[in-house]
Amino acid sequence: MGICFQNRYNRSVRYLEELLASGKPGKVLGARAFVTWRRDAPYYTESGWRGSLQTEGGGVLINQSIHTLDLLVRFLGRPRAAEATLANHHLKGVIEVEDTLEAWVDFGGACAVLFATTAHCSDSPVLLELTCENAVFRMEETEVCCVWKDGRKEQISFSAPAAQGKAYWGSSHETCIRDFYRAWEEKRPYQNDIESVRNTVDLMLGIYESAREAHPVTL
Repeated sequence: MGICFQNRYNRSVRYLEELLASGKPGKVLGARAFVTWRRDAPYYTESGWRGSLQTEGGGVLINQSIHTLDLLVRFLGRPRAAEATLANHHLKGVIEVEDTLEAWVDFGGACAVLFATTAHCSDSPVLLELTCENAVFRMEETEVCCVWKDGRKEQISFSAPAAQGKAYWGSSHETCIRDFYRAWEEKRPYQNDIESVRNTVDLMLGIYESAREAHPVTL
């Protein structure tokens, strides 16, 4: 079984992972991430399953921003605690799930804040920023801006294949799915297996628990 966390294959993501592994940026001190997209009523009412707690399980967290949550876990490690709030701002009476999420996550030495909504006016690029001891890295899709402590600034742009389907899906779905089938054919482990997503799923469930019970949760 494999999970389609396709953003793990983005060249910008892999660049940051390799850079952090090199030790040059120093310790990750914290992160912030923003997912501001638009989903109107027909997206839910015409699907047959979206917008219902029974069939979708949640809204902007489990459906749209789970991929960004996964990247925070990839960059910062295993989460220790979380506190969050959920709201439905623009589709009251249409959906049972949240259209907006605010979360604070303690990764044990580093903290992250996440804001996600489907009540924005458009599908803006996802922004993820890492603050490290020696640099700050700001990633928006295929663009990475690096501002080093000594004042150096680098702007790196990675080419990407055309996205299959909707533009906001990103361009790595095909890469992710091909890797799954190659792993099966070559009888090797698939990098997006169940164990590799455990921390992300535990964090997602912890965020929902925190928002539902209105208190912090320990993970």
